[in-house]
Amino acid sequence: MNNQTPTIRTEQCIIHPALRSLIRNIVIIEADFGDSPVSIEGNYMPSPDQAMFINLYTRLKSKRSGENNFNTVTSCTLIGAQITPFKLLVEESHKTVSIIFQPGGLNRFLNIPMTEIFDNGYSAREVVGREIEELLDKSHDTISLNELDSIIQSYFLRKLSRVKEALPIDFALQHLLANYNTNMDKIAGMACMSIRSFERKCKERLGMPAKMYARIARFHNAYKILESSPIISWTDLTYGLGYYDQTHFIKDFKEFARVTPTILQRELSDEHLQFQLDWDSI
Repeated sequence: MNNQTPTIRTEQCIIHPALRSLIRNIVIIEADFGDSPVSIEGNYMPSPDQAMFINLYTRLKSKRSGENNFNTVTSCTLIGAQITPFKLLVEESHKTVSIIFQPGGLNRFLNIPMTEIFDNGYSAREVVGREIEELLDKSHDTISLNELDSIIQSYFLRKLSRVKEALPIDFALQHLLANYNTNMDKIAGMACMSIRSFERKCKERLGMPAKMYARIARFHNAYKILESSPIISWTDLTYGLGYYDQTHFIKDFKEFARVTPTILQRELSDEHLQFQLDWDSI
């Protein structure tokens, strides 16, 4: 284990106005562990986020809940909404570009149902095609973060002509992500749909029913608060996030984190990396 304090820098990019209905955040993360070997794990908990991760100068490793061994992660990975937790392992300094799509944005970008890439990470080359290699090559050759930002956003700007237009349902899902306790009839009304049509379209856009998506959004928010403020009281966390009571709060943790909040709180006291940042508050 490296005793040197790691230097971790995050740079949140300013999204081009034309991309804002498609992409929520682009964040560049640089982690410098020095020259000594490291072996640090971190959680990737169930999350509502649809994302593309570009890993430069390294290959991270991952292990899904229930698996015994870590497997090498591809240089460019697409991830839909997750319901299964997994661990990530970092063993060297690295740079990562995190492209976080708007709810349903990855569906609009890829033009495939999100049920096809639900609850797992997939090689972008297998899903997008060989063109992603050009993006990776250009990204590896950059010197400055501004240049890297420009390369990433230029890639998506060139794709906009093939991206499905944003519809009322996409803005309704953005509202649901931030307001996960909202009644589904109201969200369906914002989408200008019947509740039945809305649920069908949610499967296509999100890979899961809207109610499950809202539960994961609330759980993910709870986990991020717990990770950054481990001494917070269960009562404050439970009712602050709109859980009916602590029983429902604990039930969600057991289902999504596969452990109780108490056990997870103990794990977070050990050395770990935060692989899932609070993208909206960086």
